[in-house]
Amino acid sequence: MLYRNIGFYLDSETAVIEIGDHTFLNRRSEVMCKRHVKIGSHCAISWDVTITDTDYHAIEGTEPTRPVVIGDHVWIGSRATILKGVTIGAGAVVAAGAVVSKDVPARTLVAGVPAKVVRENVSWTL
Repeated sequence: MLYRNIGFYLDSETAVIEIGDHTFLNRRSEVMCKRHVKIGSHCAISWDVTITDTDYHAIEGTEPTRPVVIGDHVWIGSRATILKGVTIGAGAVVAAGAVVSKDVPARTLVAGVPAKVVRENVSWTL
């Protein structure tokens, strides 16, 4: 389900955004994509979330664009930011306001800036 004012920005001719079944993105969330963003099934993405696979500008010696993969049954809290190159494992929870710059293992709760593991073996329901 897509709520109002969702932004999808496919910023290259080869950009692909995939969204699985029974996933919802809440109001004012944005997905910026130059290469590939994949969001799994049964995910809950709150309001004002930013997901991006690119920096848009390059710093010498870095790759400005890397795919983002969000597994099945992932909950992303309001105002969280998911940065390029991140994989979030199935069943994980991203706390509100977190900035995720590194991979998140399955069934793990991450929080903070930058996001760090605060709990393992989490389980959540809608």
